[in-house]
Amino acid sequence: MSHKTHSNAWGEDLPEDTRRQLYDYTKPPTAEENNAGRPWLRDFDRDVLPYLSLQGIVAPSRAGWYRFLGRMREQAAARTIIGLETSKRIAQGMADSGVDPRLAADVMTSLAVDEAAKPEEERNEKVMGIFASAAALFRATDQRERELALKAAAQQTKDEQLKLAREKFEAAEKRLERVAEIADAARGGKVDPAKVADEIDRILGRKK
Repeated sequence: MSHKTHSNAWGEDLPEDTRRQLYDYTKPPTAEENNAGRPWLRDFDRDVLPYLSLQGIVAPSRAGWYRFLGRMREQAAARTIIGLETSKRIAQGMADSGVDPRLAADVMTSLAVDEAAKPEEERNEKVMGIFASAAALFRATDQRERELALKAAAQQTKDEQLKLAREKFEAAEKRLERVAEIADAARGGKVDPAKVADEIDRILGRKK
């Protein structure tokens, strides 16, 4: 159950980026950040109070500080959920739109890379995973469609070759039948034997 935040609660008058930075500084720094001297606000008395003083920020009470961190955790969780839902809707929208799978894969990859390039405190690994997985699925779909297209083209070529071969065979059969008819006619005296060879050459295409 959520509670309404009072406008005079400590931290609410600070800029959004300052609030986020303070919250991020409560998390352990990476080795690189540690080497760069990034603050780590672990202990209220030892770390938080001196840091706020250096920044010219009026310090809260101990309870006010921990209430502030609680609100920031709720906001971070809300951003994570919103980010996940948004990424899912984007991926699903691309799938439902029937967009070219190769283009969809490129878009999803770009979004995953963009998420990975964010600072660690802003990066959402689950969002990045959703985009990366969607990219892989779209790429697999593109590959399957290409394979099917190649198979269809190969089958069409095969069918056309078979049709051509069949037509050539049928034409050859007709020529042979005509040659047989001419030969029978010659034997029956119906065709001048002197013209039989020329007629056969014309039938077989050897002579016009």
